[in-house]
Amino acid sequence: MKTLLKVAAHVAVVALLYLMFSFSLFLGLQVSPTLGNIGMVVSIGAVIAYVVLVRRRRSLRMTMEEEGS
Repeated sequence: MKTLLKVAAHVAVVALLYLMFSFSLFLGLQVSPTLGNIGMVVSIGAVIAYVVLVRRRRSLRMTMEEEGS
């Protein structure tokens, strides 16, 4: 059950990141290129932050498992 919740949380975050990215494309193409550029920078920053967070948690979990063994 715990694994299912983790997978669902990752799916939800990826879906939200996709929506953020597509909305920034909409802003750039339909509203203003400047707003689109700002949106792209923010969405790319959010993707990078998410990847770093997941990797840090994974490496921390691996370290804790090695210490426990």
